[in-house]
Amino acid sequence: MGGRLVGREAELDRIAGAVVSARAGTSRCLLVTGEAGIGKSRLVAEAVADLDDALVLTGHAADMTTGEIPFGVVADTLRDLVRAAGVDVLAQAEREALAPLLPGAAPRQPVERVQLLSAFLDLLERLARVRLVVWVVEDLHWADSATRDLVGLAARTLPAGLLIVATVRTDDPERTPGAEAALTSYVAGLARAPGCEVLALSRLSPDAVQRQLRDLLGARPPAEVASRVERLSDGIPFVVEELVAAAGRPELTTAAAVAAGRLGGLSPETRRLVEAAAVGDGHLRISLLEQVLDVTPDELDAALVEALRAGILTTDHERDAVGFRHALLREATSRETGPGARRSWHRRWAEVLEDNPGVLAGDPALLAIAEHWHQARDVRRALAATVAALPAAGRICRADEELALWARLLRGYAAVDDAAGVTGLSIREAYARSALTAGVASFAAEREWVEAVPTELLTEPVRRFHALRNVFHGKGEANAYADDELLAISSAVDEEENDLLAVMVRAFTGSNLTQHTERGDELIARAWTDARRLGDTRVAFMVAAVESYRAQVLGDPEGAAARLREVLEEIGDTTWVGVFHLWGNLAWCEVVCGNHERADAAVTEALSRIPRPHLTINVWEHLVENATATWMLTGQWARARDLFEASGPWWEDDVRTSNARHDLLTLQQRGTADLERWNAHLDSPAPGGAASCMVRELLGAGAAARGDLRAMRTAIRPLWTGDRLTLDDDQLWFTAVLAARAEADASLAGARDDEAEAGEHLSEVEAAAQRFRRFGRLGEVWPLDLAAQLDRFHGRDAGPALREALAGWERIGHVPDVAITHLSLAEQEATHGDRDAARRHLAAGREIAERLEAVPLLARADALAERYALAPRERRTDGVLTEREVEVLRLVADGMTNGQIGVKLFMSPKTASVHVSHILAKLDAANRTEAAATARRRGLLG
Repeated sequence: MGGRLVGREAELDRIAGAVVSARAGTSRCLLVTGEAGIGKSRLVAEAVADLDDALVLTGHAADMTTGEIPFGVVADTLRDLVRAAGVDVLAQAEREALAPLLPGAAPRQPVERVQLLSAFLDLLERLARVRLVVWVVEDLHWADSATRDLVGLAARTLPAGLLIVATVRTDDPERTPGAEAALTSYVAGLARAPGCEVLALSRLSPDAVQRQLRDLLGARPPAEVASRVERLSDGIPFVVEELVAAAGRPELTTAAAVAAGRLGGLSPETRRLVEAAAVGDGHLRISLLEQVLDVTPDELDAALVEALRAGILTTDHERDAVGFRHALLREATSRETGPGARRSWHRRWAEVLEDNPGVLAGDPALLAIAEHWHQARDVRRALAATVAALPAAGRICRADEELALWARLLRGYAAVDDAAGVTGLSIREAYARSALTAGVASFAAEREWVEAVPTELLTEPVRRFHALRNVFHGKGEANAYADDELLAISSAVDEEENDLLAVMVRAFTGSNLTQHTERGDELIARAWTDARRLGDTRVAFMVAAVESYRAQVLGDPEGAAARLREVLEEIGDTTWVGVFHLWGNLAWCEVVCGNHERADAAVTEALSRIPRPHLTINVWEHLVENATATWMLTGQWARARDLFEASGPWWEDDVRTSNARHDLLTLQQRGTADLERWNAHLDSPAPGGAASCMVRELLGAGAAARGDLRAMRTAIRPLWTGDRLTLDDDQLWFTAVLAARAEADASLAGARDDEAEAGEHLSEVEAAAQRFRRFGRLGEVWPLDLAAQLDRFHGRDAGPALREALAGWERIGHVPDVAITHLSLAEQEATHGDRDAARRHLAAGREIAERLEAVPLLARADALAERYALAPRERRTDGVLTEREVEVLRLVADGMTNGQIGVKLFMSPKTASVHVSHILAKLDAANRTEAAATARRRGLLG
């Protein structure tokens, strides 16, 4: 049943336009959306059918009850590519990187998920440079999260010569509300990307239904038949076809009814075929079906012919493929198959896939086998298959999906008495290995894993470790453990066995001991020795991560940085995601010591090792938060904002540390920001989100920016007496200096009605700061600035302290702090009568503020100039030049270069050049000499 496609002329024109655009070098992504039966796949097939000069590649997602096998779409696409162009279309490096997804191939070397994803995208780009590539992704709504990531990245970074067309079903009554929301968000996010658009297919008009009817019947139907079909079909093309097939009988108007009727009319052999196909959808091969059904080739052919004539299946012998004519028919067939029969078919598929290695791509096949045994409810075979699939999961799954397999495996230990014999893993080893994966998975996935662990099978010390380890905190808010409990767990585990779990326990307990530091050192040293003995990169990463975190928490970030550099050199060029957390930690340790060149080098190196950072969102965000931290402090605001704007759209969680830094930059640059969402995270930070101390700093900064110092105190005051004071002091000094500056500025700006409250607050800040540890060069400078602010607030001469602070900020390169301190010195010098010095500092602060485009700093400079009559920059001279331009022009007349002017007036050569250009334009002068002569004639130089 088929006929001509009707009523879709406008949509076909839009796809044709996208093809023309892609050929011209402006690639596109089209999402064809609509309800079941609306004709999405039919539209796409018609649109690409005649693209003879293009390389059309198709990948199908398939619903395997619990979800799509990871990268099934990609494996299907690669299979189509090899079929169309031959295996030689792949370069040797591509074959090696994509081996887990190629039929008959096996990885000769370790392949990691990011490497595989990047290799596939690089392949698409290479092919698209030769001719137009059209990548059709059928049923994207069923694709696994990894495939959605891949399609999303390809759509957002479209290379020239690529057109992506994906079909998405928008109405699935069996989709959970959470899955529905996730799909809606995903499609909406893609639609916002440049070059992407949604083709939402609506139901056919009555006229189009009539045209479809005429095509299907070959003649105009009687009026009453046409009217009934039009009414019953409600404009859905698939239902029109089914009504025609059912001779208009209203009792057979639904897909379920049609499928039931058709299945009821099938021979037993053909019904078995259709049921088996429904269970094995996603890897249907004619050669495999013969074995699943245990029939001869002739018997299979006869069943296929009957299924084809019944309008249920389609075949493509060239591709060795079988498929359902429509997903609704597969779903209806699945519903008509009893649970016992369904389990039986899952068993047969598992057995046949195990007996035919190489027919399917290796890693998806292993994962499919594990899924089939799980759905067959054969726990013993499912355990063995899941263990076999775990290396594949480690290569191609997200950490969340890999952890879900571990959770399934662990549940099996409670159901099978000899699970250790079946899996080859003791419950202790299975727990330890799964915990390593949990360390890089999402918090949601980790919570599900926690619930799956059969704690009753663990020894008592391991149960205690599991309970302690899985107390969830906000980002950077661990270490809330009692030393006695940690020591007891460590000692108990030491008595059991010296294995992977023992390494993990030593690393965890040693890194969290805050009082018994010598014992902590011993435990970490033992963990390192055993990690090297085990030779597992993940174990080494885990130990390095906790060791460096411990050093930082105990007040030695310089030592932590040195150790991290050693470990990163030892680990080498591995691109496993966990390693990049070490790079981010290294950058932060350097930031809090004031070593910004090293911090910049660390994040730059790490980002350069991720060719497509969009593929590792959590890792990327960790690097972004630390890269922007050093860039914001060193005045590289444009660079930071570029990274924020490039990366922010890729993560939907808007309470991450990077989002907090972005809002803080907006405050510093614009003076205002939308901070409402942060109020909900003051005392209960989202797991993985910004730490509470940073949220409070952000809200305090926002209140200070709008002049509401009482609100600022409310936001940040709990930090000065909290029990995490010394654990968070690597960040709290920012907040302490922010608070002191705001209180001092308000006091010097004029009368205030909260002087006593402000003084009390500053006393709390001062007391807390005395407990802060001083890290590196930064630890030498911020106390100087804090002392200067206290002098300003109390009316003492703050000049000496400010000059010391200025020298310190300049020494470590904190550009915004240099500008702020210049302006404070301008205020001090003006107060004490040295107006020339005040003007110099005002000019220096203003020049930096202009370069940073910092509106609040410029406003403060203007206010100081106004209050102390220091010639505001925008005052006009003779209606032609500003005062600042007159200053520059005097130096031009003296023959100074832009560089010399910059040194003299505390501005960059580039800023001096901009001033000179403005002067030449205003005076209509051809060059600097002519400008000076014109100014003298007009008396502008004074």
